[in-house]
Amino acid sequence: MKKKLAFLLAATLLLGVAGCGAKEEPAVKEETPAAVEAPEAEEEESGGADLSGDPIKIGFTTVLTGDRSLEGEYGSNAVALVEEEINAAGGVLGRPIEIVIEDALGTDVGAVNAYRKLAADEDIALIIGSDSSNDNIAISGSVLEAKIPTIAQGSSPKLTAVCDDENPYMFQIRTSDATLCEALVKYAVEEKGLKTFAVIHDTESASSDQARLFTEALAKYDIEPTVVVPFTTGTKDFSSHLVQIQNTQPDAVIAAMFHTEAAIVVQQMRAMGMEMPIFGSNAFGDPITIGLAGEYMNNVFSVTAWVPNTPNEKGAAFSQKYTDTYGVECAQSAAKIYDMVYIACEAIERAGTTDREAVREAMTTIDGYEGAITTYDCRTNGACGRGGLVVEVVDKVPTIREDVYAEKDL
Repeated sequence: MKKKLAFLLAATLLLGVAGCGAKEEPAVKEETPAAVEAPEAEEEESGGADLSGDPIKIGFTTVLTGDRSLEGEYGSNAVALVEEEINAAGGVLGRPIEIVIEDALGTDVGAVNAYRKLAADEDIALIIGSDSSNDNIAISGSVLEAKIPTIAQGSSPKLTAVCDDENPYMFQIRTSDATLCEALVKYAVEEKGLKTFAVIHDTESASSDQARLFTEALAKYDIEPTVVVPFTTGTKDFSSHLVQIQNTQPDAVIAAMFHTEAAIVVQQMRAMGMEMPIFGSNAFGDPITIGLAGEYMNNVFSVTAWVPNTPNEKGAAFSQKYTDTYGVECAQSAAKIYDMVYIACEAIERAGTTDREAVREAMTTIDGYEGAITTYDCRTNGACGRGGLVVEVVDKVPTIREDVYAEKDL
């Protein structure tokens, strides 16, 4: 992974030069005992449990090729760790778990094909979708057809609506962008005292949604963006986009996009002398983006679900294990999979069977489940995650500035 990260960083820095040219305190909730918990370190080192029977299969689609392949690499690494951890602690229903991975290719079509391939395996009890609201919305029809309980990784309100209103087999585990985007704008206006903002965003669905949510949050303070600049996924030269922003002289820039584009935008802004603060979507606080953009990331703020130096005890233990195993910091893409696999196993354990309908029903009983990232409430299918973090990147370290938490509106 180190070699891959270094290569991407070097390539991105070159693109940056060429382009310039000229994640309130939680309310007390009723705790539901969890059948599947992360084991203590001494249990994990005990040599494993005596498991019998065929493995319980969980499917996982992720991006292993293309521009977003680092997300898939982190997720796949997490799969190896969590599978080993759960099996060492006794598995699920006395059986080992096995996580089957398919490449979603980073496209809607790829996500659908990967999902259908997993769905064809009758032994798979539950499937975890790839890390994109677009991908998960795209597979919704296939999920309904297969009737397999499916964890959707995306955070878009559109995905929330699909899970809550259209598809009883899909569960959006992540905290909704509706909660997170509003929290970041609130911090920028009320805590930092900023008054004018330009917005730049990818035109893909999730980022467009985030830009809309950021703009709506600004409107609550009677603030209209000085300019809104869209771009298409895969853009490498942002000079013309950034000139539009520069001409309006905003106090700050609000940005919504994936990791690679986020790193390039930050690099090219700084190279053009645009030193104003950047308030970005979750990618801007993630180790993937920080690793790509490096020293350019100072004065960047993000609302995210995860930081490697998390104060969450369970999350800190996993973060350390990931770093010890792979030699790099644990990114959100890994931490999310850790929680999602545990939630999947919790549902299977509660169901007492791998019957898909029973597992789906058990998912709707999960409430107050404490994960490595946040607390989860799946009593309705959408936005099971309840919390996040406003962070500032300081010397390449995402530093927590504010906790975000929202009770579920049932």
